[in-house]
Amino acid sequence: MIAWKGQSAWSIADNFAQQALSFAIFAVLAHWLTPHEFGLLAIAHLMVQFVRMTLLDAIAMPVVRGVDSNDALFDWLFTLCTIVSLVLAAVMALASPLLVRFFGTPELMPVLLGMSLVIVLFGLVRAHEARLLREGNFRLLAIRSLCSVSAGGVVALLMVYQGAGAMALVAQQLVAGVVALLIAVAAEWRTWRPRWSWSTALIRRHASEMNKVSASALLNYANTSGDAALVTVLLGPYATGLYNLAKRVLSAAYLVIGASLGRVSVSLFVQQQRDPAALRQIYGRMLAMTLLLLAPVYTIVTALAEPMVVIVFGEKWRASAALFGWLSVAYMGQAVFALGQNLSFATGQTSRVPKLALAQMLLATTLAWVLARTNGATGVAAGFALGSVAGMVAMKFAIGRQLGMSLRSFVVTILPAGAGAALSAILIHLLPLTGMDVTEWSSLIIAGMTGLVAYGAGAGAVRRLAGFERGSSGFPMRRGLENRAPGEDERTGKVLGHPS
Repeated sequence: MIAWKGQSAWSIADNFAQQALSFAIFAVLAHWLTPHEFGLLAIAHLMVQFVRMTLLDAIAMPVVRGVDSNDALFDWLFTLCTIVSLVLAAVMALASPLLVRFFGTPELMPVLLGMSLVIVLFGLVRAHEARLLREGNFRLLAIRSLCSVSAGGVVALLMVYQGAGAMALVAQQLVAGVVALLIAVAAEWRTWRPRWSWSTALIRRHASEMNKVSASALLNYANTSGDAALVTVLLGPYATGLYNLAKRVLSAAYLVIGASLGRVSVSLFVQQQRDPAALRQIYGRMLAMTLLLLAPVYTIVTALAEPMVVIVFGEKWRASAALFGWLSVAYMGQAVFALGQNLSFATGQTSRVPKLALAQMLLATTLAWVLARTNGATGVAAGFALGSVAGMVAMKFAIGRQLGMSLRSFVVTILPAGAGAALSAILIHLLPLTGMDVTEWSSLIIAGMTGLVAYGAGAGAVRRLAGFERGSSGFPMRRGLENRAPGEDERTGKVLGHPS
């Protein structure tokens, strides 16, 4: 138990520190670079992330989760990932002239060629990462992340100061990749040194699991990066740079809060997977906690988007402020959907996840494509936000049927966060009437703290009025729930069976 807590702490610390550090570096670079230059890197980064998520991770994850963990298996993994990365890096380099012609930006060529080398670095390090992850060495993974992000950031700052433009961002990715590889190799050097080992039999053995992981990763990539890809194709590098700034700011909260709570929820769901009443209680608690932590961040950032963007990143990024509201809705929907996804996997209800994810992706893409014609990048954000909300609602009804949760209980769960967010937004928008204009860091901080206090007051008041209290298990419950029989349906009073 102590070891598990230590691993979780290092994992959360890794996520938080990495996001905070990379965000600080990003904010400094944004003052010196233009949206167009960031957009050039974003185009290349979409391709690199596609390779990493849908291919390299799909090859590695069956080995990480498998029973066998001998050195020969990791030798094969190293060989396969290296070959795949070299081939795909070559494909990206060869496709560079076509992409340059499509976007009409000659300066994209060196960015694509430089980022193709990042694919090779990802391939070389993937087997080492798999070993560290399988061993639960989150401490070393955290140290490696911090060192690589810091080294890449320092190099980028030095190069951008010398006028390197977008290539400073490419150098940042390359240096971070090299440092991450060196630390991983050094950590494993005494226990394992990769050797060249090809095995067709191992490919056949893991092919089925690889295909499943790849398909799931493809859907995840489409839902998380499809909007940026659509902006890239329809609107070009400048709009992509603006769009990615908004996503970069908002995704930090989603990754830190959502990912951390996601790890906890998986553990809790697995522990109580045979007790529907306990699952219902845990799901309600995790849903309430997720919304209570994310809602103030997204509400305050959206309400203060325009002055915040200008103060933190510079005047040239002002246009991205219009995207914050829609993207905040999208991330909130994704967080709720991910919570339902974790419960589905923990209770054996896996078949609905890809169906709902695919339906959400198709709806979001269609809406984004239609709305982008008249509203540009804002239309894309709106389309994906509406798709995310639709996916969240569909997942809610699926979870409700499984656990016997009524619509009323769901509304009561989300009501405190909604009321707090509304009060916070109203109060922030009323601040100019008091003569307070948000034009500098001090007024931005005061406005943010005002919104946070208003959120806490509103959410706390509604929780008390809604009758929330803490039961003996430590989970928030509505009055009367603690008197229900184990496994009893909240709506009918009948005892539920184990979810099939």
